[in-house]
Amino acid sequence: MSNSSIAPRRRPLWRLFIAPVLLLVAAIAWSAFWFSAASQVDVSADAWRAREAKSGRVYDCARRSVAGFPFRLEVRCDGASVALVSQTAGQASAQTPITAKLGQILVVAQIYDPKLLIAEFTSPATVSDRNAQNFVVNWRLGHSSVVGLPAVPQRASIEFDDQRSIASMRLRVDGWRTQNTSNYMAAFSRDRRRTGR
Repeated sequence: MSNSSIAPRRRPLWRLFIAPVLLLVAAIAWSAFWFSAASQVDVSADAWRAREAKSGRVYDCARRSVAGFPFRLEVRCDGASVALVSQTAGQASAQTPITAKLGQILVVAQIYDPKLLIAEFTSPATVSDRNAQNFVVNWRLGHSSVVGLPAVPQRASIEFDDQRSIASMRLRVDGWRTQNTSNYMAAFSRDRRRTGR
């Protein structure tokens, strides 16, 4: 009998690196996708502001930033303001606008559900009417959600808890496209009865 042993066959090492390399490629591709989407936020926001300005609603943001990597987009607007110049064709554009200023708005959209926007509002808000009267509204928690964007919204809600200048309000609007104003008010009344506000 010969005492010869067969050397074990060596497995190629490159197979060990397949999974980590694929994971690295996927991470790079996802990062490129997220940063591409984040770069479009300013373009989309500026286009929306231009459309709204044509309708008499002028929105401004002193400082806008985008964050939320890797699974969501967070748009933070510091020094937010809106001026309602005219809401109907019959209003004179030369009249003093109604203005509102807010410290900060944070809007969040998940990458996997971009048609749902959730926003938080930081108090206080300063509102000036056409008679140059100012009033300040404070609250503990202000937030809203809108479903169905960028087309016509399907559902929207807004809530301010613990206001110090106006009564506590909760408003939910369902079926945005198909229901009329009386149905909106019915939804508002139902929510007020349900929450006891």
